[in-house]
Amino acid sequence: MRRRTVAAALVILNVFVSFGIKAADCDEDSIRKVSADGDIIVMMSGHVYSVLPGDEIDSMLWLPAEDVLICARSMEVKGKVLTYYEIINTDEAEKVGATLEQ
Repeated sequence: MRRRTVAAALVILNVFVSFGIKAADCDEDSIRKVSADGDIIVMMSGHVYSVLPGDEIDSMLWLPAEDVLICARSMEVKGKVLTYYEIINTDEAEKVGATLEQ
């Protein structure tokens, strides 16, 4: 059992290294507003995030003033660096993926 766990961890680590995923850079914020269908989250900081498809089912239940941790994730795909964000609702212990609106 332990060997499978170690092997799985090594495979996951190898995938992250292969795709050039960098360590997360996280910031604390709070929710100002969430759209009715959960696809847009506006933060107290003024940042606006578009929630990735499939994750709206979680974010649509989040409430204003809940605290979140926003972690930037970057990876290189075909020579181009792409950034997406994991928004972790620390009050609800849930997370969603999102992109930052410009």
